[in-house]
Amino acid sequence: MESPSGKKVAVIGSGIAGLSAAWLLHRNGAHVTLYESEETVGGHTLTDDSSGFPVDLGFQVFNLTTYPHMTAFLDALGVDSEPSDMSFALSVDDGRLEWASHSLDTVFTQRSNITSPSFLRMLKDVLRFGKEAPRVLEHGASNYSGMTLGAYLAKHKYSKAFIDNYILPMCAAVWSIPSSTVLNFPITMLVRFWVNHHLLDITQRPVWRVVKGRSRTYAQRVVSELPDLRVSTPVHQIKSMGPSGPVQIEAKDGVALYDAVVCATHSDTTLHMLNPTTSADSNTDLEEILDVLRGIPYSENDVWLHTDSSLMPRDRKAWASWNCLTGSAAEAQNRAVCVSYWVNSLQSLPSSAPDLFVTLNPVHEPAEGTVHRRLKLAHPIFGPESVSSQARVPTVQGKGGIYLAGAWCGYGFHEDGIKSAVDAVTTMGATIPWMPRTTSPKISWVDSAAITMFDKFAKISITTGRLRFILPTGAELCYGQPAPAPLVEGQEWRGRPPLDVIVRIYNTSFFRKVITRHDTGLGESYMDGDFEVISGIDGSGDIGSLIAVMTANAHDIEKKTWILRYFQQIR
Repeated sequence: MESPSGKKVAVIGSGIAGLSAAWLLHRNGAHVTLYESEETVGGHTLTDDSSGFPVDLGFQVFNLTTYPHMTAFLDALGVDSEPSDMSFALSVDDGRLEWASHSLDTVFTQRSNITSPSFLRMLKDVLRFGKEAPRVLEHGASNYSGMTLGAYLAKHKYSKAFIDNYILPMCAAVWSIPSSTVLNFPITMLVRFWVNHHLLDITQRPVWRVVKGRSRTYAQRVVSELPDLRVSTPVHQIKSMGPSGPVQIEAKDGVALYDAVVCATHSDTTLHMLNPTTSADSNTDLEEILDVLRGIPYSENDVWLHTDSSLMPRDRKAWASWNCLTGSAAEAQNRAVCVSYWVNSLQSLPSSAPDLFVTLNPVHEPAEGTVHRRLKLAHPIFGPESVSSQARVPTVQGKGGIYLAGAWCGYGFHEDGIKSAVDAVTTMGATIPWMPRTTSPKISWVDSAAITMFDKFAKISITTGRLRFILPTGAELCYGQPAPAPLVEGQEWRGRPPLDVIVRIYNTSFFRKVITRHDTGLGESYMDGDFEVISGIDGSGDIGSLIAVMTANAHDIEKKTWILRYFQQIR
């Protein structure tokens, strides 16, 4: 396949799809121009400082299990992350019913629900749905093809309490849409999303993470490498000049011709730029692309950054990172769901920060004097025709020199955006500087015991430098000093490995090998690909950095190896 090196390529839109597409094409030698209609780049990568604290208003969290491309992209950029909290709470009819997901204590925030038949039936159906729903994805389950969530729930006689107080608000909160729209979701698409994100599991779910310094950190890192960025430059029209290009772009700053164009905007925005009603003479060969784009519309949601706690559950005990507030079932059917993100919990704000909330589609406007910012963000609406449109995206890539990318190509999230960009640029012949690796949040009891033993040993052995292990679950183990250790004056030399290391664990058997074979376990685990050193104090690292930390702590490690020998004897 021909490489994009030397080609002139326009990327339209600087959300996650556009940023990653532009970065990848630039690394592959293409002459990239990135167009953005807004004053700043990022799309839903939107960080706000108006409250005095950096807060993400759009993209907020990711995990290592279901965001392999996003994780690898951040690693490639040298951008760090930290664990978050992804608890969920529901408040119905101004607090008439409230529950939260932290623990059994918060599930029964209202103690009267312990004896409520409808609430207990809801919990029973939660467990039943987790067990039964994955069957729609099994081979031979063709009778579920084209079935909606509403039809599935009716067919299997799920309780009204489960529908109104669990499944609909949970889904509506994820996609920021009314309950009636959720009921029209294809059941196979919905369940596949829940299975992939381990949302049907009651235990051992992945630990979600946030970008350190907020999401603008990675956006700034990307644009610092791009030579031709044009902000405040909306594209008015795209015209294909032949079956495989070139492509003419009419933008605010004039007309330009490109070998290829990556449309990394919302589907409806791309449809408007192709403008089939006025330029059919130029785009007659692109009808397939237009038909794909029509299959996935978008809707706008009001977003507020504020401090008004009346847009949270009434009982503070029920506060969670994600808080869904609904009225009656009838009201929820017809209006976009109200979701308040408790930013302090979700984005790990410092203890000095006041309670800050990002609310989508509030049931009432935040009180005067509490608002820091108001804006609108659009999200894709998925229906039965969406699956067909998404399936046809690969078949239309490159027609007329036009390539499609965007979160709408998947479930509407950041991982879907970057995956669509990877798919688009590899179709153009680009190579990707990472191999996406998914991890499992499930840990066996044997490996769990090994982690506990390793943790006890490392806490007393690693005192010099800093060593962070990011587990497959997304959780972290940290040892040594709380901040990177500065080099002692006179000991600096070029190429000295940093004593600040981040190790990504892909397989928890790493801990078992190190514990039971302390002399060879680390080497075996490295050869088996159980871990990777992803960063050091200078933003880069390798196995030498890990060895440098171990060498700096060799005296303490050697004194404590009797612990490992003891573990070897009892294994």
